[in-house]
Amino acid sequence: MSKAKHGIVSITVVCVILGTIIGIQFKTVRSQITAQDIQRVSELSIKLNNAVAENETLKQSLEEKEEKIEEYENFIAEDNEELSLIVEENNKLRMFAGLTDVSGRGVSVTINDSPKAGQSGDGVSSDAFLVHAEDILSILNELNVAGAEAIAINGQRIVSTSAVRCAGSVVNVNDVKIAAPFVITAIGDPDILEAALVFPGGVVDSLKPWGIEILIKKLETVEIPAYQQQFVFKEAKNVSTEG
Repeated sequence: MSKAKHGIVSITVVCVILGTIIGIQFKTVRSQITAQDIQRVSELSIKLNNAVAENETLKQSLEEKEEKIEEYENFIAEDNEELSLIVEENNKLRMFAGLTDVSGRGVSVTINDSPKAGQSGDGVSSDAFLVHAEDILSILNELNVAGAEAIAINGQRIVSTSAVRCAGSVVNVNDVKIAAPFVITAIGDPDILEAALVFPGGVVDSLKPWGIEILIKKLETVEIPAYQQQFVFKEAKNVSTEG
């Protein structure tokens, strides 16, 4: 065998060996990364489940304490007209603030992305076919103007401090991320609430060109949960009426 052929064979053998070594190292690193990712996901999943379980426990404990407080209030106010009036006023204020579960006649409004979501063309962005926070806010505004007494979005009670904003591909309500379909429930006169949404040129008409799907149902019973977050006042204080 000539020196040239011998050199080519040697180089070929070296390349094959190097390729094999690189392939083995790549597979090893890849398997390590995969194992680390799986372990990380598993750890996060356990933490999430623990947080959800703890939240449910705290929520149940809070509900039990609130029921106990209500029992004490009613017991104390039974034979005291003045205290009875105070308890009644307190219950009204809690309802007005959205801190109690309520039910009554109303509507449910289901909003879903257009079937064209994810598509684009003719100078139209694919985002135009998605439900945005602005669309939800427009519906909330019309319902409020029409006299809605209580509103929730996917189970999140809307109160004076509630914020509805886009958070990537989902919508953030009360710092809770929710995704389509969005179900808005509202208590009030069903006929008036529906009319406020479907009148010509209204919010429903404005979303139709984009294929946004809206289904409105008038219901004899709508159940809306209480606001679950805490009210925190850092700057606002009661104005003293003394002096």
